[in-house]
Amino acid sequence: MSGSVTPARRRREEEESEGEDYEISIDGEGSARSNRSKRARLDEGSDGGDDDEMSESGAGDLLPDSFRRSPKDKRRAVGNLTNGMGRDNGPQKYQPGSIVRVTLTNFVTYTKAEFHPGPNLNMVIGPNGTGKSTLVCAICLGLGWSTGHLGRAKNMGEFVKHGAKKAEIEIELAKDPERQNENPVITTRITRDGDKTKTGSYWINGKKSNMKGVQTFARSFSIQVDNLCQFLPQDRVVEFAALSPVDLLTQTQRAAAPEYMSDWHDDLKSMRKQQKVLQDDQQKTFESLKNDENRQRLQEADVVRLRERSELQERISILEKLRPFPEYKIAKAKHTEAKKRSKEAQKELVRLQRNLEPNLQAAKEKEHYLERIGKVVGLRERLVQRHETLVADNKKKIENAQGKIDECATEIQAEKDSMKTVKQSIPRFQQAIATLQRAMQTPPEAFDPAEMNEQIRDRSRRIREIEERAKDIREGVGSVEEQARQRKRIVDASNAQKENLHSQAGQQANKLRQASREAAQAWEWIQANREKFQGEVFGPPIVECTVKDQRQASAVESTIQDGEKLAFTVTSQQDFRMLQHQLYTELRLSDVNIRSSLQPLNSFRASVSSEELQRYGLECYMVDLIEGPEAVLAMLCDNSNLHQTAYASREISEQQFTALQRSPISSWVTPTQSYRISRRREYGEHATSTRVQGLKPARFFTDMPVDHQREQELDEKIREAKGEIAELMERRTELIAEAKKLQEDRQKLIEEKKEIEDDKTYKQKAMSEFNGLPVKEERARAKLEQAKEQLRGSKERLQEIIERGDAFTTTKGQLVLNYANSVEALHNLHVQLFEAEILRIEAKSDLEQLKAQHAEEVRLLQERKNEVAELERMAAELLAIGKEWQDQCREIGHDFSPPEQEIYDEITDWVPEQLDTEVQSVQARLEMTHGGGNENTMREFEERARRIEVRRAKLNELDTGLDNIASKITNLRGRWEPELDALIAQISEAFAENFARIQCAGEVAVHKDEDFEQWAIQIKVKFRENEALSILDSHRQSGGERAVSTIFYLMALQSLARAPFRVVDEINQGMDPRNERLVHSRMVDIACAEHTSQYFLITPKLLNGLRYHPNMKVHCIASGEYMPTDHRELDFGALARKAMAIRGGGSGGVSVVG
Repeated sequence: MSGSVTPARRRREEEESEGEDYEISIDGEGSARSNRSKRARLDEGSDGGDDDEMSESGAGDLLPDSFRRSPKDKRRAVGNLTNGMGRDNGPQKYQPGSIVRVTLTNFVTYTKAEFHPGPNLNMVIGPNGTGKSTLVCAICLGLGWSTGHLGRAKNMGEFVKHGAKKAEIEIELAKDPERQNENPVITTRITRDGDKTKTGSYWINGKKSNMKGVQTFARSFSIQVDNLCQFLPQDRVVEFAALSPVDLLTQTQRAAAPEYMSDWHDDLKSMRKQQKVLQDDQQKTFESLKNDENRQRLQEADVVRLRERSELQERISILEKLRPFPEYKIAKAKHTEAKKRSKEAQKELVRLQRNLEPNLQAAKEKEHYLERIGKVVGLRERLVQRHETLVADNKKKIENAQGKIDECATEIQAEKDSMKTVKQSIPRFQQAIATLQRAMQTPPEAFDPAEMNEQIRDRSRRIREIEERAKDIREGVGSVEEQARQRKRIVDASNAQKENLHSQAGQQANKLRQASREAAQAWEWIQANREKFQGEVFGPPIVECTVKDQRQASAVESTIQDGEKLAFTVTSQQDFRMLQHQLYTELRLSDVNIRSSLQPLNSFRASVSSEELQRYGLECYMVDLIEGPEAVLAMLCDNSNLHQTAYASREISEQQFTALQRSPISSWVTPTQSYRISRRREYGEHATSTRVQGLKPARFFTDMPVDHQREQELDEKIREAKGEIAELMERRTELIAEAKKLQEDRQKLIEEKKEIEDDKTYKQKAMSEFNGLPVKEERARAKLEQAKEQLRGSKERLQEIIERGDAFTTTKGQLVLNYANSVEALHNLHVQLFEAEILRIEAKSDLEQLKAQHAEEVRLLQERKNEVAELERMAAELLAIGKEWQDQCREIGHDFSPPEQEIYDEITDWVPEQLDTEVQSVQARLEMTHGGGNENTMREFEERARRIEVRRAKLNELDTGLDNIASKITNLRGRWEPELDALIAQISEAFAENFARIQCAGEVAVHKDEDFEQWAIQIKVKFRENEALSILDSHRQSGGERAVSTIFYLMALQSLARAPFRVVDEINQGMDPRNERLVHSRMVDIACAEHTSQYFLITPKLLNGLRYHPNMKVHCIASGEYMPTDHRELDFGALARKAMAIRGGGSGGVSVVG
């Protein structure tokens, strides 16, 4: 076995400070940098050794324990070891396209490194993070494939080493002697440009190329980096394991079969798709044709009736078209008759007009006379109206004069009555003056107002003192009653708390008090002050919520965080601020949590539906396990994700756990444990870690016994409160008695005060009246003088009124004379008007007699006039109608069709009534044929007939096309299927042999289906003796068994693979030690056989004592803080030789280059 050395990483500053810049190859060569493109490698075979497996005991270890464990206080030893288990008969040859050399510069973790893989099995081992998978990335990107085939970073710029601006990958492939004279070299350069670079720059043998050109060149060697059967990087192992059997067949053909087989398979799938399309089209066309033919047969009788209806409809149409001819004939006859009647009526009208002319002239003269008489009557009527107005004015003037005379008489009487009243009042005024003089001589009793005011103030002060004391007593009674009510509330609250101790709500409140006294205090304040909140405020979940099933209490409590269990829930921001101020600032509470719930419960959506949940072995979400107000449940969903945490009443299986890791579900709880998955998207969709915690017994959501100590405390509190209530009631009775006594004293003082005030008022009024007597006497004397003065002026006023009455009487006499003259003139005018009216009546009577004599002649004349006008109108209308019918006849009579000419000859002598009768008869026959379809039936029948012919022709074409494609499928399948069966048989044989080596069984077959897209690889395995072969899937086999099956399938492809090399990264990670040892032994046998392709196996660990082969090459990669700065300080070859000497007692050898 050849040996190799892993390069030590050096800092760029140290490299620049050295005298010479060394390059380190994977074989351990160290040389000054020169212009040589390649460096010589010395391969020496080792003699001695065997192919048996090493013991797992300490004696079988190749290196001492001190080397393997890397002591912490020393630099870590690093190197690549070549184990010369046997000497090869000669060097193995590289297959064309296999990798001879990989050189990396500033790529991911490497500053400068060069790998020289062997032509057979290459095992790349080393701790995690040292750069094993970096080699896989370099092979993928260096051969022209994109980062998407790695499952890692999306941009190529991210593969440039940190601190560098560009990276370079150089891959040397083994030449194809038929095409190349020397090994081709592919160079890829990646430039970092803000992590935006998605492609690199490519060269093939120094010539500029591109990604597509490099891919085409690599595919010419049958390199398929995009085939998971050939190239399986670490981050796509799960993707390969998840390949469907259909995709596995596709990848297997690409990896192990000639390229034309994949093309044949694609052609078969394409032709099958085309065949299915044609078959569907054929079926649809056949069904459509059958449907059309059935409908055509059903409508045939209808079509016969429709044709008969068509003939009848045509006759009706022609009859209606020829209607103008009989109509014109009738219109012409009517017009001739109307003209004849009009001439006769005109002659009769002229005769009547000649006979009536003298009588009409006499009537006109009488009308002119009547008009002149009417004008005279109108003039005389106007004169009468003017004189009537004059008479009315004179009468009104007389009435006004009489009114003024009456007014003077009234004034005289009023003056006399007034003087009589004044004479009677004089003795009264004199008597009043005498009474006032006598009263002035008798003054009232004297009194002291100041003393009486003092007595009133004294009584008022004493009343106020009593009222103040009564107020104090009332306040005292109110205070005592309030204190009694408070004690009563304490008693009621304590009794309620005692009752609550026996209820679930009371137990929950007790739990809240035990969990946090401050939270309990806050809850009591909230319950007592609910009117201060705008919205609803809820207590902690341990008070408001209950678990539906007590068996799930531990699961529920494990999901809800401690802060949320004791948190109060508010439904508005204003309530949140108010409660925060009250609890934190006013009550100074600290161990209290407040949460707002502003979203409805139905806004919190689960990650997967309930139906999908069942498929993962889960039953429901945690929010479904508890009951409580929606706002509290929404708060728990918002803060503890109850709507996204699932629950299972049974423990989940390994298969369900694996499925859950790939599902959108991040957390779930079983009866004993809780699971939480963390996903790191930056490392790919499968980079997950799971935290598992055991469930603790529930503390809050459980039933608990009654707290008897608390019950005793409440009883004592009730006794104390009742005692205080009795004392307060006794004090209240005393205060009420004192208040009653004060009320009696107050009433007595009020009565005394009123008596003093009434006495004072009476005496003040008497004094005031006495002081006002001189003023009253003076007013009485003034009224007496005024009455005497009125008596002295009474005679002059009476004389002046009498004189005015005499003047009004004289004016009235003159007005009476004028009124008599105007009445006489009005009488004469009335007589003249009556005479004119009589003359007008006589003239009107004469005119009416003349009109009556000639009324019959006038009526006859008017009738003749109307008759003449009507006949002239009828003749004109008939002329217009006749011309219209005549125009229509001329229009339609130019070109008759044979049926029209035949019907025209038939109706030549018809009148319109005969034509209507014929139309109605044909219409009746037409209605008797009704039911054969509508007017579209005939058109549909004809169109359907054409469609039937087209579909029959199409069916013939489809039959021919299907026969041709079926023949092609049969021919191509006859070539492809035998080769595929032979290929799968070889794979199955190798697969079965691999399983037989580990005392198990396996086979590979092809699942064949009518649809070539459903053909698939069917892998069957058996890992235990007492079971039958079963299909490999994630439900029947464990993860380790699937990993063994996967690697054995890949190994079965080894001898058949067309690809020059294959890469498998960390496929052994899921295996147990036994399976890993068996798989490794079989892999060495297959991959190290002659004439097989190159194989890369990357793994972070290997078991001790594994079997090795001279044709395999182990690449040990190590890096870290224990690496020496100068790689020359570490002679890994000497270490390997020393280890081999210890192992073989000095015999044997190690082939180490460098």
